[in-house]
Amino acid sequence: MPGSKERYTEFCQTTYVPLHLQPWWLDAVCQPGGWEAAYACNAHGAGVLPYCRRGLPLIQQPALTAYGGPWWHLAGGLPPYKRLAIEHRLLAGLIVQLPRVFFFHQTFRPEIRNILPFYWAGFQQTVRYTYMLPATGNLAGLYAGLKNTLRTDLRHAEQGLELAPADDAGIFFQLNKQSYARKGLRQPFTPEAFDRLHAALRLRGQAAGFVAVDRRSRIPQAGLFLAFDDRQASVLLAGLDPASRNPGALHSLYWQAIRFCSERGLALDFEGSMEPGIERVFRAFGGQLTPYFRVWRMGNKWLNALYR
Repeated sequence: MPGSKERYTEFCQTTYVPLHLQPWWLDAVCQPGGWEAAYACNAHGAGVLPYCRRGLPLIQQPALTAYGGPWWHLAGGLPPYKRLAIEHRLLAGLIVQLPRVFFFHQTFRPEIRNILPFYWAGFQQTVRYTYMLPATGNLAGLYAGLKNTLRTDLRHAEQGLELAPADDAGIFFQLNKQSYARKGLRQPFTPEAFDRLHAALRLRGQAAGFVAVDRRSRIPQAGLFLAFDDRQASVLLAGLDPASRNPGALHSLYWQAIRFCSERGLALDFEGSMEPGIERVFRAFGGQLTPYFRVWRMGNKWLNALYR
């Protein structure tokens, strides 16, 4: 639809749209000319579907962006059967606007439960999981919900660490890079991409960074960087120095993030990994196991089976 990107921007100005789908976020992670959006509407509401295009005929989830996919806003008071029918029509209208590409891959937000029109259009999907803490000002209740051994780790970490706010993008980038290197993995984003997103978040006052510093050496042991809006915060990245002698350093920062969110009435998305070791830590913080969809389509049936 001509002008869909402009209509998408207008939609975001009049309707709540989550952080990862905001136009300024997409400008940072995809570059201003690197993304487009589909837009569909009817008498009962409107739906949007932003997407990031690569040089090759690909639509992929951009770096540093946990969620993509559609979002919609419908009129209130609709009975369930009619609401679903409207969702079906809006999603079908968005899907037909997608360009013909060799590969499509997005991870939809947990709130998006209806993906039937994508299935009917030949897309495939699988369920993934994150951990989330609901918005609550009851910090004592959150602490009581921690696993006993985690509370012990936090008390021990306090003896050798000092937690402090931090604003230097380089600290977070390097600590995160070290964490990937320790696992023999390559960091999946560039410093330039993180710098752009860091600057966009700081400009809007929608970021908070924390570091755990060794009390004696004053060397940063771990770092955690949050992005947030007025409803929810997400752990954008975190990292631990492999040489750290305090394994609870990163745990302390997650607890600091929980405190930050509790004080502001924000929900917290750990943007959790499904790796067993990382999942075990997030579970210990008392988060709710929350499913979301990964949706993809390839032009080759063999590649579809391989990607699954």
